[in-house]
Amino acid sequence: MKTQDIFQDILSKKRVPLLLNYAPYQSMIKYGQSNKMKDISNEIKSLIEVEKKHILEVNTLHKEKSRITANVLYISNELNSQNNLSMEKRLEEQRLRMEEVREEIKNREDEIQDIIMEKEEKNLELLKETIDYAYEYMKKDEAELKKVLEEIEVLRQKLKVDREKRDKLEKRVNSIYGFLHAMVGAKDTEKLDEEFLSK
Repeated sequence: MKTQDIFQDILSKKRVPLLLNYAPYQSMIKYGQSNKMKDISNEIKSLIEVEKKHILEVNTLHKEKSRITANVLYISNELNSQNNLSMEKRLEEQRLRMEEVREEIKNREDEIQDIIMEKEEKNLELLKETIDYAYEYMKKDEAELKKVLEEIEVLRQKLKVDREKRDKLEKRVNSIYGFLHAMVGAKDTEKLDEEFLSK
């Protein structure tokens, strides 16, 4: 199975979170990332900023739409109950502004949907690049890890041999001192130590 087919198969089974907000991704990239991963991440961050800006604009437009609706109700009441014909012009202005606001809301919401789709595409592109990068470095790291583990095993074996040698030497030294203390006593052993070991 080709990499692209495997990738598509994975995507068909799993919902991909936004990698920039995904803790395991954040943890992994602390150890490194490719320049392409950085570039795609920056593109996604820019899209997120534009999306936030548009969402704020849509919220502001919805508030304006609510104010216009309240004004239209007030003006309509003035026209119907008070027969205030001077309000017709204001009503028409409010109606026109309401159409503009609705159009602006629709346009911004369409732009937000486009941004969401583009963000998802960039996120998938980042995922693919991350998988390629991860496996490239995993192969290198596993080869290096194998080498390090082999070196550690050699050092363990050397340490085992050195410990056995140390134990044997300590036993021999203790045995010699035991013999000397028993034969000549502690004071004479000290004299012999000074004579033979201080040279």
